Amino acid sequence: SCNWDARNALVAFDWASHDNPHPDDKYIWSCTDCHVLGCELHQISSVSNNDKSFDLHEIFKVLPSVRVEKGMQITTIIPDVISDEIGIWSIPDDILNKVLIRLKPGDLIRAAATCHHIRTLAASIMPCMKLKLFPHQEAAVEWMLRREQNPEPLAHPLCKNFCTEDGFPFFINVTSGEILTGTAPTINDFCGGMFCDEPGLGKTVTALSLILKTHGTLAEPPRGVDIKWCTHKPDKKYGYYEFNTSNCSNNFSESKRLMGKNVVQEDPRSSELSHNGDSVPSTRSSRKRGRLVDPGLSPVNMHVSSEKSPESCNPHPTLATQVLKVTKNLKSVRKNLMDAYSKDSVGSKRKRGTVSELSETWVQCDACRKWRRLSDGTVLDSTTAWFCSMNADPARMTCTASEESWDFKTKITYLPGFYKKDELPGNEQNVSFFANILKDNISLINSETKKALLWLAQLPLRKHLEMESVGLTRPVLDARATTGKGARPYFKLFQAFGLVRKIEQGVTRWYYPSMLDDLAFDSAALGIALEKPLDLVRLYLSRATLIVVPANLIDHWTTQIQRHVSSDTLNVYAWGDHKRPPAHILAWDYDIVITTFSRLSAEWGPSKKSVLKQIHWFRVILDEGHTLGSSLALTNKLQMAVSLVASNRWILTGTPTPNTPTSQVAHLHPMLKFLHEEAYGENYHSWESGIHRPFEAQMEEGRIRLVELLRRSMISARKADLKNIPPCIKRITFVDFSEGHAKSYNELVVTIRRNILMADWNDPSHVESLLNPKQWKFRTTTIRNVRLSCCVAGHIKVAEAGHDIQETMDELMQGGLDPSSEEYQSIRFALLNGTDCVRCRDWCRLPVITPCRHLLCHDCVALDSEKCIECGNNYEMQSPETRARPENPNPKWPVPKDLIELQPSYKQDDWDPDWQSTTSSKVAYLIDKLRSLREANMKHVHSTNITIGAGPATTSSYQDDNNLQTRLPQTLPDKVIIFSQFLEHIHVIEQQVNCNAHTCLLLPP
Repeated sequence: SCNWDARNALVAFDWASHDNPHPDDKYIWSCTDCHVLGCELHQISSVSNNDKSFDLHEIFKVLPSVRVEKGMQITTIIPDVISDEIGIWSIPDDILNKVLIRLKPGDLIRAAATCHHIRTLAASIMPCMKLKLFPHQEAAVEWMLRREQNPEPLAHPLCKNFCTEDGFPFFINVTSGEILTGTAPTINDFCGGMFCDEPGLGKTVTALSLILKTHGTLAEPPRGVDIKWCTHKPDKKYGYYEFNTSNCSNNFSESKRLMGKNVVQEDPRSSELSHNGDSVPSTRSSRKRGRLVDPGLSPVNMHVSSEKSPESCNPHPTLATQVLKVTKNLKSVRKNLMDAYSKDSVGSKRKRGTVSELSETWVQCDACRKWRRLSDGTVLDSTTAWFCSMNADPARMTCTASEESWDFKTKITYLPGFYKKDELPGNEQNVSFFANILKDNISLINSETKKALLWLAQLPLRKHLEMESVGLTRPVLDARATTGKGARPYFKLFQAFGLVRKIEQGVTRWYYPSMLDDLAFDSAALGIALEKPLDLVRLYLSRATLIVVPANLIDHWTTQIQRHVSSDTLNVYAWGDHKRPPAHILAWDYDIVITTFSRLSAEWGPSKKSVLKQIHWFRVILDEGHTLGSSLALTNKLQMAVSLVASNRWILTGTPTPNTPTSQVAHLHPMLKFLHEEAYGENYHSWESGIHRPFEAQMEEGRIRLVELLRRSMISARKADLKNIPPCIKRITFVDFSEGHAKSYNELVVTIRRNILMADWNDPSHVESLLNPKQWKFRTTTIRNVRLSCCVAGHIKVAEAGHDIQETMDELMQGGLDPSSEEYQSIRFALLNGTDCVRCRDWCRLPVITPCRHLLCHDCVALDSEKCIECGNNYEMQSPETRARPENPNPKWPVPKDLIELQPSYKQDDWDPDWQSTTSSKVAYLIDKLRSLREANMKHVHSTNITIGAGPATTSSYQDDNNLQTRLPQTLPDKVIIFSQFLEHIHVIEQQVNCNAHTCLLLPP
């Protein structure tokens, strides 16, 4: 304790004083478990084993739910000048509400920015929603919006502050014991949380309302990155940024810590960068731009810049396209350069016309890598990405459109990757060109490829001349390269650089492209590019929300959107197949992207370039997100979810942890890891020592830290706390078995007991016993069959036991039974179809045959394990001291060997109802209740008709708004919802309900 006055008083304790101990010092004598005087953390007495303080599900129940605190509306609109004129201040709030409800999300945000009163009215409005939210849903949306806004730094939950007697402050990490001085340690709160309303309270609608409230908001990039703005569509701004993966971890946690909450200003002029006249190296690939010009035209200067020029006031960008000058046929060269793209080219023949007709600009799409010919006058910015959607040609605005072909018979006077022989090598644009090719094909770079690239970058001048004339062979490797062995990885890189590969007499030779006009390969630029980092990752800033759901919930989400959201409001893409849409399309064209957990797992890979990881999402929502914690192992699903880059992260679930008796607090950590919770989610040691181990040991500090964490990051509405939901009245009715149903149930129970008895007389060590822990699958099926038999009468398939029964009969024949005797036939019939027990006379479906040929029921044969209960004949016993048997490696007691081995093995198949003769005690009770309800409904309708006085003109009364029957409230008849966990039970209910003239609708699972 840092209460130095109290400590000094204890040290100066006067034992001779009659006033001691003082009543205020009683805490001295009630020492806590930690033995620290004055400890406030351990003041609570030890928790007994019967207490539920450390039950996770009980903790979830005691967490406070968010409530709506609606106070009196005190804001009004006051005009600047008091006058008798009518203005917006004259409109009542209910009229303003009706106007605001009809606004689109963006318009509602603009209206809320006008004044404080409109902002207050707009706070509770969910734009474009067709329904009114319940109060708990409105409170949830408000809480979630606060969680997504600027988070403030929090005090580190594991660091306690102390001070010395002279006032020097310091901090101690209570788990590691580390002592810190200076400023108090803090953590950054994450944006998002766990939305854990109970099932049936409308989590989907609440999540859609949150999406609509923030519709059109762009994800916030990390602080300090350079954002490139593009004109993907004319109505909005679209951007992306690049970062070096070597400077951050794989899950982007380091970059996330750098994420500032700086709002991205979407100035319409932000992409119209001004440039000065200096040539600046571009981070953009120089191969993305090409201009075909006639040699008679003057060269076009290149200006590439990623920074705004303070001296220039020109709002339009200077021409930043690369120039490709040609004087003769380019067709064959292009096939060599772009062999991967020429397969889909559409040939076209154009006559040579005037100079203006030959001047064309070509650009390559960043997504599909196809070349597009742009219309005249199109201005390009080589510092930004370009996609097919930006094309002015309607026929080629999608990546699926075929590529056009170049059909000019002119010489090439400029080509990316080459330089003029009368100029210096190492051109900046060529460096960028090579670097981007290497980055796009980084998966091809291995040790062999590196050696080949270094060889190409260090070629002397004479080798270039040789390549230009007779071709060049790479020593050692290429000399052995033949067509049969296939292409090597670096072949693709060399061809992308513009070189031409030819195989002559089984040897690969490299040539310059034909029709070059005084150009040479820029090996110096390639050498510079090899020194640049190649692990740059591009992330597209998105306004979209990624929703990951189980496969069976995709239709649920799409249906909820169609039903509750106004049409033409949200662009939704449901990704449930194996198609791979382009990353920029997912990021920029859709408001909601819905995919499955299986797709999330399939997209994971250490070196896999998933489109989901190329997008900086505005929000990621995991529906049924507790499945992340269902397995404590590091699954592909968890790794992919953690690696997603998003500004806000949410988990939607009705059960934060698996609802099983073995549910542990450890199941929460994978979810905290996905949320990027800094204190515990990203630091497993802090989680283990701060919460996991103390909580499992039922230490109070572990429970307190867990509750504090959940209070901060979780919201949970419970039906019991909602006043507008009527309380659920539960009545449990015990129904007696009918005679037929009881017989069916008893047969199943006896079958199970017989199998356990015949497994070495209830020995759990027997490998085929239901009591054996390894038989958990068989045991689960058996328990399900018992539960089914409680609902519906059925039977167990034992017809396949004929072969085993014949083996039993053969053993009885060896013991003296005559196969032609009547006893033989009766025993065989009894084993196959059942018979009465010879001792108690009760009918038994699966009787036990003794070596002395007595048919006994299970209860009678279990009375004695050493001799027949009917005649006293002794069984052949097997002692546990004998050698262990394969079917029982650890026998526990003597067993009747001959009795057990004589029994046929009845294979217990799935429980099977007989649909023609099935009976059910529960269904009979249900039909009786439905009959009573129908009679009550008929009486109610009859009394209503008498009270209202229904006239003969029934049809016209519905069309007349003034008719009394239309204006009086009509009470609908009572309806019943019947639920069962078993589809077999539902089929029986449907059959019986239809047979009793009740109308029912079966909802498929």
